[in-house]
Amino acid sequence: MHVDRLFRIIFLLMNGSCTTAKDLAHHCSVSVRTIQRDLDTLSLAGIPVCSSRGYGGGVGLLKEFTLDKTFLTEQEQADILHGLQALQGTGYSGGAESFHKFAAIFRKKAADCWLRVDFSSWCASGFDREKFARLKEAILNKKVIEFTYFSSENRISERIAEPLCLLFRERAWYVCMFDRKKNREIVLRASRIRDLRVTAESFERVMREDPMATPDYSTSYELQRVVLRVASECAFRVFDEFPEQDIHPQADGTFLIDEPMPINQWLIGYLLSFADGIEVIEPLTLRNTLKEKIRSMQEKYDEQLSDSRRTVRS
Repeated sequence: MHVDRLFRIIFLLMNGSCTTAKDLAHHCSVSVRTIQRDLDTLSLAGIPVCSSRGYGGGVGLLKEFTLDKTFLTEQEQADILHGLQALQGTGYSGGAESFHKFAAIFRKKAADCWLRVDFSSWCASGFDREKFARLKEAILNKKVIEFTYFSSENRISERIAEPLCLLFRERAWYVCMFDRKKNREIVLRASRIRDLRVTAESFERVMREDPMATPDYSTSYELQRVVLRVASECAFRVFDEFPEQDIHPQADGTFLIDEPMPINQWLIGYLLSFADGIEVIEPLTLRNTLKEKIRSMQEKYDEQLSDSRRTVRS
């Protein structure tokens, strides 16, 4: 237990900032006197523990200090390499080089990788490597960004924000940021960000909310029960895009989907992407809205066809 606590103290001090013996005692659940003895033990062992007095002072390590690979277990070394492999999938320029360096340090074969991650899209989207790189630099350098945002409700707004991190969720990239106008942390889809400008203004804010928490859409949208019948030829989309518990296979090979959904323009467009492979059963209002949209589309194409014929005759 004593050795484990010494390692914990080292890791706490390695973040580059000074702390106090009282804070270390709190983290390790021991007395300040015990921490002071532990610090003396580390110094005798050759760990460069240093202390400073006055405002902002405390206990720290020399910035040049690094841990030898022997301080890391086999599992911890593997976790580092797996994380670097995932980082390569983002298109991060230094990911591959860092991976091979650590693989050499840990004496691991780079070819033994069991994990492969690719975050790229099969087609070009509104979030390319250039935008990724600009947002990454803004986050790392803590620079304020300005941009135009197109929401799923067709609202266009000018934003000023402090970018805090990039988040990949499901099949898309998002940016977690502090919106200065709304005065709160928000998460926006990166592909809908346009005219991105990284300013020279710096900020000091750190993230307060957990960006990995699953969003509660029920607090953002009014959800209604929706029942859909999906054709058998769209089975792959059923399994890709709906929760297992909401999928009900039918004797004729079709699938009934029964789950709460936000009834808005996004849902209309999503349902139309199935073409004739889907039918809305409930609610009736959504069924009628979809019928009107299809009728409007039909009229538009009929009108274009009529115009083309008149042009040919003339």
